[in-house]
Amino acid sequence: MNKGVVIFIEGDTEKEIYDKFIDKLHSMCPNKRFSIDKLIIRNLKGIGNYKNRAIRVFTKEIIPKNPDVEFDIFLCYDTDVFEFSSKPPVDWKDVEKALKEAGAKNIVHVQAKRSIEDWILNDLQGIFKYLKLSDNVNFHGSNGADKLKNLFGKVNKPYVKGASIKGFADSLDIEKVMCSRSACTQLKLLCVKLGIKCKKS
Repeated sequence: MNKGVVIFIEGDTEKEIYDKFIDKLHSMCPNKRFSIDKLIIRNLKGIGNYKNRAIRVFTKEIIPKNPDVEFDIFLCYDTDVFEFSSKPPVDWKDVEKALKEAGAKNIVHVQAKRSIEDWILNDLQGIFKYLKLSDNVNFHGSNGADKLKNLFGKVNKPYVKGASIKGFADSLDIEKVMCSRSACTQLKLLCVKLGIKCKKS
């Protein structure tokens, strides 16, 4: 049986960032080859109806096209909508159970605390370069998304969480983003699964 990985992500911003992560991780692999046979990244287009979308994609699209592959599934999501909610929008144990019943071998959670924007802010230099802002510009916000909205607003650009922004991901030092402490801790199991030895600190 061949080995595979499915990465489920929430939106267009995450898709662009994770595509960059995977490109960078591929360059770090021995002989530039992952230690799995199949890698699939799927954008579920939001947290709403997450379970049904994930199950539908896995059972109706991924498994039929890859009947000889045993998949580990990585569920990548922001924690902000779960931290202060009395009724979280997703029951993750229910999602895990459904995916395992559908044939997934292992389920791994990759949590961006509080959001992937907080990871992105680890490369302020890349953000300033993209927006053509000086390095000493002041900005504010209660979380990563708000801070990016504030920075984009300084040049009259909209920042919509989850939306695609042409050229933004290309401007980032993606290794700096994914090797920040908060991101690295969450991405470690993915790196191991892909056959990448983490650098010793």
